[in-house]
Amino acid sequence: MKKIVSEIAQFFGCHSDRMDVMTHAAFDSRKVKNGSLFFALTGEKVDGHQFLEEVAKKGAVASIVSKEYQGSDFGMDLIPVSDVRRALQDLAHEVFKGKNPLVIGVTGTVGKTTAKEFIAGILSEKFRVAKNPGSMNSQVGLPLTILNWEGEDEILVLEMGMSEKGELSRLIEIAPPEIGVLTKLSLAHSAFFNDLDGIAEAKCELFKSKKIKQAFLNQDTAEFKAVQNIDAPKTWFEKCTLKAPFSEPQLLENLGAAVSIARYLGMTEEEILKGIQKLKPFKHRGEKVEKRGVLFIDDSYNASPVASKAAFISMPEGKKRFAVFGAMKELGAFEEESHREVGECALPIIDELLCIGKECLPMVDLFKQKGKRAELFESKEKAAEHLKEVMDVGDVVLIKGSNSFKLWTILEGI
Repeated sequence: MKKIVSEIAQFFGCHSDRMDVMTHAAFDSRKVKNGSLFFALTGEKVDGHQFLEEVAKKGAVASIVSKEYQGSDFGMDLIPVSDVRRALQDLAHEVFKGKNPLVIGVTGTVGKTTAKEFIAGILSEKFRVAKNPGSMNSQVGLPLTILNWEGEDEILVLEMGMSEKGELSRLIEIAPPEIGVLTKLSLAHSAFFNDLDGIAEAKCELFKSKKIKQAFLNQDTAEFKAVQNIDAPKTWFEKCTLKAPFSEPQLLENLGAAVSIARYLGMTEEEILKGIQKLKPFKHRGEKVEKRGVLFIDDSYNASPVASKAAFISMPEGKKRFAVFGAMKELGAFEEESHREVGECALPIIDELLCIGKECLPMVDLFKQKGKRAELFESKEKAAEHLKEVMDVGDVVLIKGSNSFKLWTILEGI
């Protein structure tokens, strides 16, 4: 498929005489530009059909819309479908046909994005490599990545996320991985699962790709039956002893995955070392920033029990150590237990705990029972105000929490 509007319409059983080439795909109206194909997705809060006039003015060449839509086309070609999200996935699958990159699929519940970035970064020393931007790893984000991929790279590193069983199976249908990577597993996004074994089974759908040849696995996943049942040859992440521009154990684990894959693909030690020296933590994932004489650890992109414990354990020494902690979401029945366990981990490390989200109450109660300062704030703005009052030169502040809190804005305001 050449991404011509008429061909896209034909693929969905519609007719169009328009010969414009789709140069970009988007489901967010703010990201539409001249030549975009817009997918009018309907979510819990936003209906993409409400933005058709806006995207038309921005130069969208066509829009995929629901068959139920009866409004104006605003001068665009509208391609009606039964399910806009499924249409996005089907079109990505069709466009990907005929392309032949080596696909590396990366999943897990802790460190997916970091591992993806490290793998792509090191492999770029030898190969032409593309990857999904940021955390575009969902049922919507990954197919959009495929549609916006130029198709000229030798290797495509794709982070693949899931919230429910079966979602990874759909992603590997779109772009089947030849190499599969499984990072640490934890109770993040566990609302649809009864235990970690269920999460492991869902994550291991990755290794049922029709093209899979090699599995790279975090050693901590070896206990799970689903991992033991992987048919592909297994390689455990290497204990990375090479000099790196960071020392946090969780970052070194994911570096070990990248180094293992680089060696598997025939890269020299010189190429690997050169790639390592260019690496740095991805945005809001362990970034170190100094402001007003205070060292901030910006690990605010997301939070799971395992990742939160790792963030506390790896905190550097300081005159005082503070933590601004946003509640961990989507833990279902494990919510209270998980927050208490993270609190127990933080207790000997943190001098004062500033929490946002009622789910954090077990952590606050634990700190107070042990005679340590802790407070549950009604908003991140209130927490930030308090932090500014109590922090001083030489202190260290960890900022960690679920993505929905966007706690990185606290740092931006200091």
